[in-house]
Amino acid sequence: MFNEQWLAELKSKSDIVDVLSKFVYLEKKGSKYWACCPFHNEKTASFVVNPREQYYHCFSCKASGTVITFLMEHEKMTYREAIEWLAKRVGMTMPEEEDPQARQARKQRESALAAAKEAAHFYFEVLRSERGEPALSYLAERGIQSKTVTEFGLGYSPDYDSLPRYLSSKGYSVETMLYAGLVTRNDQGRISDFQAKRLIVPIINARGQVIGFGGRVIEKDKFPKYKNTSGTALFDKRRTIFGLNRIRKLQQSEDQKALILVEGYMDVISLTQAGIVNSVASMGTALTPEQCKELKRFVNLIYVCFDGDAAGQSATWRSLDLLKEAGLEVKVVSIPDGMDPDDAVKKGGKEGFSVLLDRALPLIEFKLQTVAARYRLDSPDGRNKFAKAALAVLHDLDEITRDVYIQVVSEMSKLSPESIANSLRDYRVETPRSRPTQAEESPAEDGFVLTPELRARIIAARYLLSSVFAHKDYVTIDALQASYFDYPVHKSIYEYLMRCVSARRRPVIGDLYDLLPEGRGEIDKMIEAIDKVSLDKQLTYYQECIRQLDAGKVQKRKKEIIEALKTATDPDTVQALKEELRKLTTK
Repeated sequence: MFNEQWLAELKSKSDIVDVLSKFVYLEKKGSKYWACCPFHNEKTASFVVNPREQYYHCFSCKASGTVITFLMEHEKMTYREAIEWLAKRVGMTMPEEEDPQARQARKQRESALAAAKEAAHFYFEVLRSERGEPALSYLAERGIQSKTVTEFGLGYSPDYDSLPRYLSSKGYSVETMLYAGLVTRNDQGRISDFQAKRLIVPIINARGQVIGFGGRVIEKDKFPKYKNTSGTALFDKRRTIFGLNRIRKLQQSEDQKALILVEGYMDVISLTQAGIVNSVASMGTALTPEQCKELKRFVNLIYVCFDGDAAGQSATWRSLDLLKEAGLEVKVVSIPDGMDPDDAVKKGGKEGFSVLLDRALPLIEFKLQTVAARYRLDSPDGRNKFAKAALAVLHDLDEITRDVYIQVVSEMSKLSPESIANSLRDYRVETPRSRPTQAEESPAEDGFVLTPELRARIIAARYLLSSVFAHKDYVTIDALQASYFDYPVHKSIYEYLMRCVSARRRPVIGDLYDLLPEGRGEIDKMIEAIDKVSLDKQLTYYQECIRQLDAGKVQKRKKEIIEALKTATDPDTVQALKEELRKLTTK
């Protein structure tokens, strides 16, 4: 998105120590700075900031990156927002996008965001006026207090025409209103408020921008009960979690270790009013992988709070699995008697709801309890059916966790652990597949197919790159060869180094985290590689790595020649390939 030279200037003016010290207390020890990691709880500092290479790394939780990465992960900024924040801080002008279409799209988005913010203001003011009386009466019936109304910016849409007329008076075009999803246009060309005659709940992203609205009917027997802004360039339901803007503000003043995930925004509003402030909502639909990744940016633990009748639904289980796949620890809060979170907190208050949280089950226990509820465990037949059904839960676990829960299923079913383990070995998931799984297609590290030979070359290349960035006097960038690098991340690092040579610019490890965000794990390994070899043996190890990479280059070329000979027909070409193969073989 941004010119590399402009980014390099921005980062050179944005010293990582200066920026991070605004958010974390840093203590200088030698040439580096140390702190207790801001991404997890710890009492002994394991978070190091390297001012020379402009990156940070936690030796405990493995968080790492640059000043840009820190703003994205700690302050929950997008990439562009982090760049804009830094540019404003150092007084640099943001460059115009070279693509006119991209520039136009940005301006259109900015105008739509401004219109959505203006619409939120309009709805809020209407609610507090005489025209808002129907919605105020509804809120009073639900026990929603005036303070809560203000905190969430609730509003009311009185009719179909008032909002578009108001926005037009503020200078917003119909096209902008449509782009933001604020209005609809019928076949006759009439423009109408999409949320007419509904209680309005602004949907605000983590950066505090109004991106859409939820509308709740206040008239009985009118459907749909809830209606969200349709999908727009601003509002993508698959990526949106309601309430993250409030969580981000909370995290700036206090550590939030967990979030409570509910289905609807009215549940969030009721829980917050009761003093349970760490709740968010999935917009009333099944969770998506994108939403789970968004949650992972904020916490590591999620309490999933379902309606009382949702526990056994397959969509519920899929949502739980998606959270786990995103790397989150999942605990499930079951609400009794068919109630929803709103009902539960009104009935039991904060204390009663806290009891439900304390009783929350880890994901696997919840699944087993749900399966057990389908059968009569007081009969041999019921216990047998439960044990067979539980195999589907046990099958997906890693070996150690599986052993633990085999014991649990054994106790619940009164069958021996051995019989359950034997049945599990014979268990097959009966799901149709049109092609092999990813694991069968590519037994790989980070999606890259590895053989023992390639693995050895990758380790050698990793150490070679580590030596370059450590500025060892026995290695220069000029000694690098493109043929040394098979691993995609290493190839990209090599290309970055070549660009530095061309620009006569010193390579900095910190740049890699911004250029290769998906390769962060490998960059961490590369940084640590040189420290795993004692100082007196580093030169020898480096020379051995070069020999291994050169030998690998020869073997790779031999294979290429052999494959080429299989299809070559021109006699001169065949002779040349054979002669090259002979020379390589006699080396």
